[in-house]
Amino acid sequence: MLSILIPTYDYDITKLVKELVKQCNTCKIHFEILVYNDGSKSDINLKNKTINSIQNCIFVELPENIGRSAIRNLMGTNANYDHLLFLDADVLPYNKNFIENYLKNLISPVVFGGLTYTEDIPRKPNKLRWLYTKKRESIKGIHASNFLIKKSIFLLYPFDINLTKYGYEDVLFFNLLTEKNIEIKKINNPVVHYGNDDAVTFLVKTEQGIKNLIFLTNRNSIRKESYKIIKVYDFLKKLKIDEVISFIFRISKPLLKKNFNSNYPSIFLYDFYRLGYFCSIKTKQ
Repeated sequence: MLSILIPTYDYDITKLVKELVKQCNTCKIHFEILVYNDGSKSDINLKNKTINSIQNCIFVELPENIGRSAIRNLMGTNANYDHLLFLDADVLPYNKNFIENYLKNLISPVVFGGLTYTEDIPRKPNKLRWLYTKKRESIKGIHASNFLIKKSIFLLYPFDINLTKYGYEDVLFFNLLTEKNIEIKKINNPVVHYGNDDAVTFLVKTEQGIKNLIFLTNRNSIRKESYKIIKVYDFLKKLKIDEVISFIFRISKPLLKKNFNSNYPSIFLYDFYRLGYFCSIKTKQ
């Protein structure tokens, strides 16, 4: 009935797997949980391997990193059941009826459950990532952290493997489904995000995401009007001040990073960082 697919990299997923197994058994369904490690050589894998002793659970170590899109495609292809529930490794179900809530919606082609944040506020240097989850990810957008899809649809419209690194691979995926007139149903069935990267790691991922967005823009793979950062950049370029923003970004970067690593990171400054980084790349093209 249900294949639960969890790609991971250097993250302990044992608590998540045990909770999912418990809920699936409560619902008395046929299920499997596949966890694929994307090339990480961390000692955490030793702990993750223990899930192989849990009934219906399989942990696979890929010999090398194949990327966020390719690993999801591989897991979807290898899944045995008709319904695929994709989850990020660094989450936990918000409630005890998480699996049951999805089972009630199996008739829908695609279902997005949502994402929320921990009630415990982390301190520096992890607060920026937590704040982003609270102010951005939990409020708007659809992402691959928690969604259910029929396998037949997924095999027709997999993730774009041209995006091998972090950022916008899920946006591109869900945009494709929308273009194919496949309904994406939103329900209130969130997971809690626990993987709060430190500010340095989060900024590296942010910059990679911006690079992916520009790559997709340059090859006309996305609708520019759907992204505020692109519209703002086009406006700045029209006013011929895009290079000014790029310059301000470069000279203020140390101060911005100091703020992001503090106990009082600013989402407004983070938004400027994203815009400034976008401008700095585009002005070089």
